[in-house]
Amino acid sequence: MKLKKIEIILCLALVICILFHFVSFAGSCASVKKDVLRLHIIANSDSKEDQALKLKVRDAVIKSGQVLFESAKSIEQAKQMARLNLEKIKQTAVHELQKNHCADSVTVRLTSAFFETRYYDGFTLPAGEYEALQIIIGKGEGHNWWCVMFPELCFAAAGAVEKTDALNDAEKKLITSNPHVEVRFKCVEIYEKIKKIL
Repeated sequence: MKLKKIEIILCLALVICILFHFVSFAGSCASVKKDVLRLHIIANSDSKEDQALKLKVRDAVIKSGQVLFESAKSIEQAKQMARLNLEKIKQTAVHELQKNHCADSVTVRLTSAFFETRYYDGFTLPAGEYEALQIIIGKGEGHNWWCVMFPELCFAAAGAVEKTDALNDAEKKLITSNPHVEVRFKCVEIYEKIKKIL
């Protein structure tokens, strides 16, 4: 009987440790989400042509965005730059489409959107609601593409641009965690999805 009580106490202690660790990790994930502005581009459709156009718009917007956001030192400044330049960003996207003989409409807005966990070599962002500069091409019925507009972590055709000065040390450590923490990111993703439903 005594052994059974010890086993129960040990199991409870283990559960408490796991929950404490998860709550701490989820808190770090929440901190990253509030310091990041994502770029979210949605293609007109999943046709090969529309998906190729989406990537051309991506490259044009990232190129102009590097100039627009280079002076931003905080997420609030980055959002303000985005708000002030929505029309300019839209014109960049429209011009790129026109260059490629496409007359699709373009909608550009600053919004909040849910993103699932994304893994790249040495780079992970947890799932959850993020502020996003969203560009919708035409009907917006195709697969999307995303990156991080602020701080500059976009993966352009030329390669990664990594300027993480806007993130604190704990946030940098979190997004560059090794692959062994994928289970924790998955738990956070499930937690965020449940939160969204509720």
